[in-house]
Amino acid sequence: MTQQAPSKRVVVEGEKEDIIIALPRNVVDRILELLPVHDAARTSILSSKWRDIWVSLPYLVLNNYFCKKLTAKSTIVFKITIDEILLQHVGDIVKFVLDVSRINLSSYASINRWMRYVTRNGVKELTINMSDNRTYILPSSVFNCPAFTRLELFNCVFKPSNSFLGFQNLTYLHLERITFVPTNQFCVIDVPLLVDLVLMFCCGTQYLKMVSPQLGSLVVLVGHYLMLNCFMNCNKLILLVIELEKVEDNPKHDEISTLERFLFSFGSLEQLYLGSLVLEFLNANIVLDELSSKLNCLWCLHLGVDFNKVDQTCCTPQLIKSFPNLRKLLITVKGSDDNVETIMKYLETQTCLNRPLNKLKYVTISSFKCSKTKCFL
Repeated sequence: MTQQAPSKRVVVEGEKEDIIIALPRNVVDRILELLPVHDAARTSILSSKWRDIWVSLPYLVLNNYFCKKLTAKSTIVFKITIDEILLQHVGDIVKFVLDVSRINLSSYASINRWMRYVTRNGVKELTINMSDNRTYILPSSVFNCPAFTRLELFNCVFKPSNSFLGFQNLTYLHLERITFVPTNQFCVIDVPLLVDLVLMFCCGTQYLKMVSPQLGSLVVLVGHYLMLNCFMNCNKLILLVIELEKVEDNPKHDEISTLERFLFSFGSLEQLYLGSLVLEFLNANIVLDELSSKLNCLWCLHLGVDFNKVDQTCCTPQLIKSFPNLRKLLITVKGSDDNVETIMKYLETQTCLNRPLNKLKYVTISSFKCSKTKCFL
């Protein structure tokens, strides 16, 4: 009797080894974080393991595409769906992103409820991007959350209670189109560990006081009025970006002196970007010797220059020669050649750039086109 060879077992599709789920959990979480949230949710039907991963995912990114797609069905579907995602969730939510910037909501009650939920569940990184009407008042749950390390807020009203103690663990803060409404005379934000701050087109900054002794990077983009007093004590600043959207015809003297004192106060500053309209405040007012002595650590200078404005053109070489240790220079050119003759006469004078730049190694001039003007370097 001949012995039959053992038959090979046919492996069905569902029994194949799941290579991805065998990866370390933090790698799987990162993969799902990068997926659109609706695709990440669909992984829960693959197996019980995948379902466990989805309901305990620490990163929930509800981006604009996801929110807009839900509200296209109805606002009720949008709210119920997010409610279900949060109710099914198990464990901490380390990162929560909610972008409803293109959605018109008649009520913010659901958003406030979601904020209460995530701030009670270990959230460390929070992003809220509201629609452009800036009527959403941040709820107390946001101000009472001590765990934040990263906070990004867009189109909100910042009105903390009198008991607000600041964000003690925050290292990154991005505030864009925020309206500051102080309960007392000033809105004090105590952020002792803050390293990076971005402040863009905010209102009510005259009521703002920042307590951030560790701040190393500051980006300030404002409409037309420079309010910089609240940053005067940031002695460890390394990178500074200041840009204006527009400037008044006659800048106020206190604005000019504030900007000068602001620049002089950062002895550790290494990288500086000044927009073209900021140079309007500095023409013929900058103290070169003081800049040279106070900012001797500066090695990278980035300037936006409108060569159609003689004052800015004259200010540019004055700034450049103020930094003897400059190694990298970047100039973004704006404007045309309407004043080319006047500019050329100035650039060809011996006093234009009469100090050697022995350490300068890298120069970039961008957006420079259709010009007859010679470079002064």
